[in-house]
Amino acid sequence: MVERRPSYYDQFHCLGCACPDTCCRDWSVVPDEGALADYAAAPAPLRERISQNLVTDEDGDVCFRLDEQGLCALLTPDGLCAIQRDWGEAHLCGHCAAYPRFTEEFGCLTETALAVSCPEAARLLLDAPRFALTETDDGRNDPPFDGVDPDLLAALEQSRARILTLLNDGEGTIWEKLRTVLAYALDLEGFIGMGEYGQIASTPLPPPLEPDLSRRQGPTVRLLELLAELDPLRPDWPRLLKERAAQFSALSQADYLQLRAVYERANPRWEQQLTNLACYFLFRHWHKAVNDNAINSRAAFICAACAALYHLSLFQPGEEALLWSRFSREVEHDEDNLDRLFWALDHWIPVDFI
Repeated sequence: MVERRPSYYDQFHCLGCACPDTCCRDWSVVPDEGALADYAAAPAPLRERISQNLVTDEDGDVCFRLDEQGLCALLTPDGLCAIQRDWGEAHLCGHCAAYPRFTEEFGCLTETALAVSCPEAARLLLDAPRFALTETDDGRNDPPFDGVDPDLLAALEQSRARILTLLNDGEGTIWEKLRTVLAYALDLEGFIGMGEYGQIASTPLPPPLEPDLSRRQGPTVRLLELLAELDPLRPDWPRLLKERAAQFSALSQADYLQLRAVYERANPRWEQQLTNLACYFLFRHWHKAVNDNAINSRAAFICAACAALYHLSLFQPGEEALLWSRFSREVEHDEDNLDRLFWALDHWIPVDFI
């Protein structure tokens, strides 16, 4: 079995109370049965606190209660979980102990990464010299899980490796590369729809398409408005998107291009940062097409996410990691939002916003 993870994966350490945000907010965490049994043996004061703050949600699952601000009831004023602080990290439930790590398994392949919804994970990605993967192979020839088409998975492997090489080492700007990814994905989806997976290996990347920066402003406004229509985890997120959309609408074309130029001069690593972000989204989402064959919508999502976060950063330079984590929480961690965005982007001419 092959195992992969980003090269910066082992550098991650939870910042605890020093984190600019907290993962103990907004999400209803469902403890596993082993953790629930473990809680019964917790020290008396903590055991009582845990018991008082376990509730049953609308789906019948036992989860930790959230207070009026959306914070987990076990979060202490110093920003630490009471279970971890008073009893030890070993007693955290599986979800809390794993985050922000996530793993995708295909039987013959396991891929683990750090969700950028965590600000520290986002910072590591932002600061990485480039997005690179480490790989180990135990030598076992494991088959894919039942229901996973091995030929389709192999095709996804080939196409993703080709795109990663393009993003990291290809010629052209990040915008030219993303437009190439979109054109390539359209070709691939046609082959996948016909079950012609072998064609993918012999299909070259299309030539780079040079974007027209002067026509980017309007589509960016529509993209931010589209994101603002999704169901929010926190109400300040759609407010920010609508505010930024209004600001872009009010800019003259000259002022818009000047805003971009000022940002790019002040942040000479902006293109490498966006490249890392595009590679992260590609690594996290591309192979999930083995379940639904949807390549074009995933390529459009990668491009839209990079375009949206680039434009948001123009007004908040230096806050890229926090913007990335907020976007990820609102979109990547909400399957309904992700599906709605995939559908919308699949029915939009996505090259407009890059």
